[in-house]
Amino acid sequence: MVISKSDYMLFLKHPAWIWIKKNDPKKIPPVDENTQAMFDAGHKFEPLAESLFPEGLSLGFSDYNEYLSLPKRTQDAISSKAQVLFQPRFEWGSYTCICDVVSFVGDDEVDLYEIKASTKAKPEHEFDLAFQTAVLEGSGLKVRNIYVIHANNKYVRNGEIKADEITAIQDITEKVRSKGETTAKYMPLALAVAQQSKMPDPSPDLAKLNSKNDWLQVYANIVPTEKKAWPEDTKPAIDKAQIRAFLDDLKYPLYFLDYETLMSLIPYFDGQRPYQQVPFQYSIHVLESPDAELKWHEYLHRENSNPIRPLTEQLLKDIGTAGTVLVWYEKFEKSRNSELGEMLPEFKEALEAVNGRIVDLIIPFKSKWYNDPRCEGSASIKAVLPVLCPELSYKELGIQEGGSAQRLWMEAVLDSKRVDEKDQILNDLIEYCKLDTFAMVEIFRCLEKSCK
Repeated sequence: MVISKSDYMLFLKHPAWIWIKKNDPKKIPPVDENTQAMFDAGHKFEPLAESLFPEGLSLGFSDYNEYLSLPKRTQDAISSKAQVLFQPRFEWGSYTCICDVVSFVGDDEVDLYEIKASTKAKPEHEFDLAFQTAVLEGSGLKVRNIYVIHANNKYVRNGEIKADEITAIQDITEKVRSKGETTAKYMPLALAVAQQSKMPDPSPDLAKLNSKNDWLQVYANIVPTEKKAWPEDTKPAIDKAQIRAFLDDLKYPLYFLDYETLMSLIPYFDGQRPYQQVPFQYSIHVLESPDAELKWHEYLHRENSNPIRPLTEQLLKDIGTAGTVLVWYEKFEKSRNSELGEMLPEFKEALEAVNGRIVDLIIPFKSKWYNDPRCEGSASIKAVLPVLCPELSYKELGIQEGGSAQRLWMEAVLDSKRVDEKDQILNDLIEYCKLDTFAMVEIFRCLEKSCK
């Protein structure tokens, strides 16, 4: 059995994970489309990082036979005195790794670079590179310096993407070297766990390196759980005085606002940074008075162009200059407004005024003034809505959550990947975002009823 660096990282995250991969891989869920889109974004970053090494020789593989031949092709490239290798594969006993960039600084001495689609080097990168270092040095090379090449989150696009500006290189040699003894201990342990006949304890409490949520998706295939059935007489604990005080502070007209945003490692438009959340759509429901008829405004950018100016101009017309703006998780909407103001200075004052009117509808639930056990401790709108308003559901919609909204809009409008589906996707986006704000309206009405 061979242990790759991805196998080793699974072991560090949860010992049962490497066992499942090697012994019962059907229990590992397939990669969903949103996750795959993140991987694809990372793949687009790799050529930019590699372009920092113009003398580089690309190895890598596109099929299993090329993968099997990669160690020999790596050795052939080394024998030919290639100075920089992209995607070489090294072997040492039962361990193997494919490195992103290996740069020779002597006959048997190299600098090791890992390309990561993040905005900084993370603790898990240190373990990853410690494994690679062990394999390289076990195979006869000496590793001098160790680096992570990541995205520079201070970079602001202005014209063509500049590889030396959108990337940043972080030296983590000392941190990786400090993991040497741990790595020497864990590598044979990972191999032993993968080879044992019985799966280790799969408890989610044993997950490490911030992997618990990801492990829970695998765990659900190991230990299926049934949705908890609550007694029919289950009721919320309600602090009427606190809720009443919260509602009394709201000023009519009430605007219920929600954004959908694009986000990309490589910015699509000038003035934008890696991974910046840029609004391309909003929905606003409006209650001008307690007894008024509910109104609705929306904006959806439909062209392959920067959405910020037309969206901002329309938003400021639709949201007025007075009245409370209700959102769910205010940090998100406030940050988007502040960033829009930085990119469009002429609207900065107006957008900061909107921020001054924002009130977070999550507060009564996060503060446990409205505490229903059926929400299972969560104050997210996806947990609260089915309990308070079971008649409202995202399940019948073509788009059911924000990650898919972002991905599908980008694919349909910016990437032209779904030309035949574009109209349907845009209609689905309107219905999805509309339900987000209508859901807030209905939750607000439930709060009003709860304190009467």
